[in-house]
Amino acid sequence: MFQFVQQKLTVPESPARKTNTSAPVQLAPGRKYFFGSTHIDVGGCSYYRILFISQLISQFYDQAIFSDSRIRFNDQGIFPILSSFRLQRACGVRDLKWFRDVILSARDRYHFPVVYEIDDILVQEDIPVYNCYRQIFKEGKDAIPGYMNGSDAITVTCAPLADYYAGKFGIPRDKFRVLPNYLPRYFFDSYDEAVILDRIRSQKNRKPRICFSCSMSHFDMYRTGAGDDFSDILDWIIANRHQYEFVFHGGFPPALAQYANDFTRIPIGPFLDYPRVRRSIRADLFIQPLRHSMFNECKSPIKLLESWAEGTPAFVQDLGCYTRIAPEACFDTTDTLDRKIRALFADPDAQFRQIRANYVRIQDYWLDNHLNEWLEVMLFPKGR
Repeated sequence: MFQFVQQKLTVPESPARKTNTSAPVQLAPGRKYFFGSTHIDVGGCSYYRILFISQLISQFYDQAIFSDSRIRFNDQGIFPILSSFRLQRACGVRDLKWFRDVILSARDRYHFPVVYEIDDILVQEDIPVYNCYRQIFKEGKDAIPGYMNGSDAITVTCAPLADYYAGKFGIPRDKFRVLPNYLPRYFFDSYDEAVILDRIRSQKNRKPRICFSCSMSHFDMYRTGAGDDFSDILDWIIANRHQYEFVFHGGFPPALAQYANDFTRIPIGPFLDYPRVRRSIRADLFIQPLRHSMFNECKSPIKLLESWAEGTPAFVQDLGCYTRIAPEACFDTTDTLDRKIRALFADPDAQFRQIRANYVRIQDYWLDNHLNEWLEVMLFPKGR
């Protein structure tokens, strides 16, 4: 029987990661700082690594002015006053010429730092065969070293990704700056204990809703036969499709096509609608399976953090990005996953305590508390 007595939740006001050792960045009084960037799209990657950062820094520092563009940055009037320039996920040979002729040429003339941002393995030969976006990155091996060698610093989401590129292309390891994917609080924080308690109480009268929220890149959309991130749990999903209400948000595995009517499917939509759609699903649990590979080992734990921020439990694959911060949420086999799920729904009080504990942990991952780390790299990419 669910007998939890609600108590006031207290969380740290301004937590700091133990790994954040940089000194505070002091902007000169009365001076304006102009930052430029070129980002790849209007999806999650660009927002996490460029746009959210620009938006929040400009909110907290009225001296900071940003010019973020999806097209190749080429504003000759701004180059002389740029404090720094960031380039995100560029991996094509054609853009490399623009990068050298325009950006690096302006950098050498006006002496502003250039920071190259990359948050994934974008080298075709090291991207899993089942990834439907693999063909896009056929020039990565030839082009990425040019961007990295030409930049003053390279920002990545995790240490394994820095190690990968340093080893792959012989880039000095100390040129990389590891800046995790932090969540902007205004966008992702939807924790509401009244909603959570109502959801938990209702579980005894219905099938639990378990959601897989991920893009098509996790599924073998072209049926290559190579398997994909869901291959190891497909049989478990099929066997339990009537016990749980499974929701696929984003992509749907072709391997489950014959059972399509047994699942709820919610298509991918605009990224700015992403948190609202996830809340509307009213999931009791999110699950993110990932095949063990170098590609996946270089991912960030973003799926776990997003779930914590909205007050929903999540179970994730036992990859380093997850085991380092939440080993108790990781599974290795479907037997382990099944036991964790049964235990979660068998004890409502323990479920709530874990949800609350996860929300306390997420305080350490709000982008609002880590803007200094980004400013440090943007203004002093080589250190100071």
